[in-house]
Amino acid sequence: MPVDDDTSDAGAPADVLDAFESVPAIIWAFEGPELRVVAANTGARASAGFRPGIVGRPIREVLPELEGQQIFEMMEEAYSAGRPVSAEHRRVLVDRDGDGRLEEGFFTYTFLPTHHADGTVRGLVVHIAETTAQALRQEEAELAAAASERRYRHASEIVLELQRSLLPTGVPVLPELVTTAHYRVAGDELAAGGDWFDVLVLPDDRVALLVGDVVGHGAGAAGAMGQLRAVALDALHAGEAPAAALQRLDRFAARQRATRAASVCVAVLDPATGELEVAAHAHPPPVVVGPDGARRLAVPATTPLGTGGPAAAWVRDRVEVGETLLVYSDGLVERPGRPLGETVASLAGTAAAARRDLDDRVLDDTTLPDSGVERLATVVTERMGFLGEGYEDDVTLVIAERRTPPAPFVLDLDAEPSMLAVVRRGLAGWLAEVGAGDDDVDSLVYAAVEALSNVVRHAYAGTEGPERPVRFEAELGADGAVRLTVADAGRWRPPPPGPVVGGRGVLMMRELTDDTVIEQGPAGTTVRLRRRLGRPVTIGVPPPAPEPRPRDDKLAVDLDEVAGVATVSGPVDLTTVDQLRAQLLQGARGGTRPLRIDLDGITVLSSAGVQLFHDLAGMLPGLRLRVDPDGVAGAVVALTGLADRLG
Repeated sequence: MPVDDDTSDAGAPADVLDAFESVPAIIWAFEGPELRVVAANTGARASAGFRPGIVGRPIREVLPELEGQQIFEMMEEAYSAGRPVSAEHRRVLVDRDGDGRLEEGFFTYTFLPTHHADGTVRGLVVHIAETTAQALRQEEAELAAAASERRYRHASEIVLELQRSLLPTGVPVLPELVTTAHYRVAGDELAAGGDWFDVLVLPDDRVALLVGDVVGHGAGAAGAMGQLRAVALDALHAGEAPAAALQRLDRFAARQRATRAASVCVAVLDPATGELEVAAHAHPPPVVVGPDGARRLAVPATTPLGTGGPAAAWVRDRVEVGETLLVYSDGLVERPGRPLGETVASLAGTAAAARRDLDDRVLDDTTLPDSGVERLATVVTERMGFLGEGYEDDVTLVIAERRTPPAPFVLDLDAEPSMLAVVRRGLAGWLAEVGAGDDDVDSLVYAAVEALSNVVRHAYAGTEGPERPVRFEAELGADGAVRLTVADAGRWRPPPPGPVVGGRGVLMMRELTDDTVIEQGPAGTTVRLRRRLGRPVTIGVPPPAPEPRPRDDKLAVDLDEVAGVATVSGPVDLTTVDQLRAQLLQGARGGTRPLRIDLDGITVLSSAGVQLFHDLAGMLPGLRLRVDPDGVAGAVVALTGLADRLG
């Protein structure tokens, strides 16, 4: 290729040519805007099947099969912009033999502009390295890695599912103690499986918080931790003293390799007095956090479970109202190269700072959970993860905070339909204050409305006089169960003769609560409902705080006459069924056109509403119902036969 400057020092022309031809790469040289070929080494000519007459011709004529493969476009970009352009591992179809047949190849391109003495672009030198072999090896490796990743993920999902099935799904909601549990899987998810925990109300109303860790990881460790948890719960449910239950756990752990050398911490707290007893086997000590700081409990060290060591010593302490107890697994504090005492002290400082920040300085506009203990658990696990690059072991954190117990919710009412709205609003607010979740609130409000609706319908039928008293009470017991009481002073009328088309109210109450008892006597009827509350356990990184569930206390019907859809929101009970009946009949034009009813926005579907939809199904053949099957309204629809009637 001709050049503009003196090349007398570049070596003999024959040597330069020999070096050019011997370069183990494809090298082309082009001149002018048409990119005419002025030089091509052996590698370049071989890649084109040694086609004759290539010098002096535009590269588009020499290699026409590259048209549309964006190679020419990259060349022209480098020439027009006067700057290098490169591309790695491009798949290109080439005519290697010059016979018109295209073969696949992978190439890495570098397009370098050459310049005249005045700085204007003269042409290009193109360096091409074929990477087909490497690309194929990489593709094979990627396919193998993908298959391995699929196997890994499948195995990981099995381990995590096994682990979740062996852990509690929730912790109790108690009047004098707010509890939560957070569990984070190690960075290597397939290694999960060693931690276990529980929060249990004992027969004497004290609360046991247990956290343990099994040696090893994976499915075997998950199975072992499930065994230890089952043994501990069985002993405590049977009424054994915590010390005796811990000794039984120690004996059981010695029986097999998988459970031997596990660690455990048991903290037993009296919510009423704050008295605390703690014992541990080879487990880091709990931390108590209060408004003025944090302290580590002085729990004596002892040998792991099942290793033949002495029984664990129990220490006593006290948790005041407003203080928070943290029981955790060693994954939260263990860091390579750092003493455990140092990292436990770091946890205490972190928890104290988090408590101070959350109490005083966090604005309302945050993605943190609403509950104080949930916020504390979230922030502590996040901040302790900063000590290293995440967590190398599973992390469990169980928190219990003493609080002043909420007062019972009591209303004295008149047995009129208007009292349903009063109870709905008041009970939902009280349940939210005590810490009940949305599902518990929905179920208890539904059950209460049903019990009160029965009072309106039956308690004072046929009686005279203005006095129609009803007392409504709600109380959270020390066992974590809400007890609702609906008491009237009337005499319920007997059911009408013939087939019973109602009677769904009691069935719904039984389905939505753990216990339903109806006591009838000469002084009136008392309905007692009981449902145990639970706070879900957080597995993994907690999601952002959900938007409050709407609890509209007014019935609304949005009718799309073109689509024939009625969207219902708010309560459907004795106070609203007449209004709803009229609007739905109007929407269906008296049965002359089909109508679909969307019930996802309803807040209550009482037996009066169920009866309305059964009546409408007989009157309007084209009626269809849509409802979320996982919601409380969906459960009522399935329970009362509406799904079969309406489709």
